[in-house]
Amino acid sequence: MTEGVPHLQAEHIFSGLSDYQHALSSHMDWLRHWYSAVLNWGEEPPRGVDRTACTFDAWFGGATGSLLGGYAGFAKLGELHDEVHDTAERITGRVSTGQTVTTSDYEAMMALVLAFSTAAQTLEREVWRTLATVDPLTGLGNRQTMMSQLVSERDRAIRLAQPCCVGLGDIDHFKKINDTFGHAAGDRVLRAVSDCLRGAVRPYDILYRYGGEEFLVCLPAATLEAGALVLERMRAAVQQMNMKDDAGRKIVVTATFGLAELTADQSVEETLERADNALYDGKRAGRNRVVLYSDDGREK
Repeated sequence: MTEGVPHLQAEHIFSGLSDYQHALSSHMDWLRHWYSAVLNWGEEPPRGVDRTACTFDAWFGGATGSLLGGYAGFAKLGELHDEVHDTAERITGRVSTGQTVTTSDYEAMMALVLAFSTAAQTLEREVWRTLATVDPLTGLGNRQTMMSQLVSERDRAIRLAQPCCVGLGDIDHFKKINDTFGHAAGDRVLRAVSDCLRGAVRPYDILYRYGGEEFLVCLPAATLEAGALVLERMRAAVQQMNMKDDAGRKIVVTATFGLAELTADQSVEETLERADNALYDGKRAGRNRVVLYSDDGREK
């Protein structure tokens, strides 16, 4: 997967994992049947030992362009699957024509089966590691992975002598949305705002769900002025959302943002506190606005 870009739809990955596990199960069922057929070969070829009895190929072809298809181990897994079936077909051909199958033939098959199984387990572990970094409701990076990445971005900004800003956003009157329209509608708002913010940031900006109805965006190579333009675009995009509940009632959604710069003389935690202070200045000033933090006071 692409490093540093945790914008994933977690529900899609869970669905993909389920399909993946079904495909692996089909492959293992085929493998057990194939072993039994080869060991008990009669005059008539047994049914179901050819490749078509395994649904892994169909899954793999459909998953190539999916989120799972973006993992480094995905292509290798497909190659090993092909090798397992190619080797099985060679052994089947020898058995069906009465030729002797040597120990080395079976050893080669066992080595491939083991390699395939190891690759399959490795891929699944990689997917679960990714899911551990993602907020399941919004698909954004979660707070656990956020801090280590912010530290890395701060260190890189200092090393390259480039600016870097952090923005905090909070959905205005979110408790009122929950109380008025229900928590299910509140969850829909959180997902919709997440998608809206994704479309408003630059390609290399990184979004996180900071907690509750709060979002954080890391803005590499952005001065306060440039960062403010991005946050203003995010604010305007949220305000322009057209949301309704199941009864057709309009849900008014706006957000307030605070911005602070990551600097060498401030820790990440101190920068987040500054962004938070700017955010709450915006709340006190009437909400639905962007506020910048400065050492001599906060300003819009």
